[in-house]
Amino acid sequence: MDAKDTMRQSMLAARRAHADAQGHEAAALTVHAEKLRGQNIAAYLPMGGEIDPRPLMQALRRQGSAICLPVCADEEAAMMFRRYRDGDALIPDEMGIAAPPTTAQLVRPDIVLLPLLAFDGTGNRLGRGGGFYDRTLAKLRRGSACRFIGLAFDMQMVDKCAVAPHDEALHGVATPTQWHDFDGK
Repeated sequence: MDAKDTMRQSMLAARRAHADAQGHEAAALTVHAEKLRGQNIAAYLPMGGEIDPRPLMQALRRQGSAICLPVCADEEAAMMFRRYRDGDALIPDEMGIAAPPTTAQLVRPDIVLLPLLAFDGTGNRLGRGGGFYDRTLAKLRRGSACRFIGLAFDMQMVDKCAVAPHDEALHGVATPTQWHDFDGK
């Protein structure tokens, strides 16, 4: 097991325990809505102790942003994003994750809000290890000025994340108490 796998395992357990005890902190993410101005904002539905972006999604809708969710159509490809409104029907995508159906409008996001296991002070992130977000962010980075913002509990900040050549850095991370800006990336 390498350093990334070791950190991944410890952060999965720590995040889950923190979410079980302090999951209500997610509502505090709404204070960052003003910093997240975009026409189409990609978010996610939480799983496995991820901080819940749904209160923030509601605040962004009130600001006039449209929300979209990721869809995995292929295990090796970049994700696509489809429009999502509260109450829309969701179906399992190719990875078994609830996602909008193919009838939902395909959208190119201005901002991608993404979950993570850990992040450091330079904008590096540790994800679950499947590479879905890294492939997707790399594709979006080549084609537009899309911004990538991690959502996390404060306890997910670490001194240093191990980085591989394919890892995509973030422009910022929003936690319940802070906004971390890495726009120099």
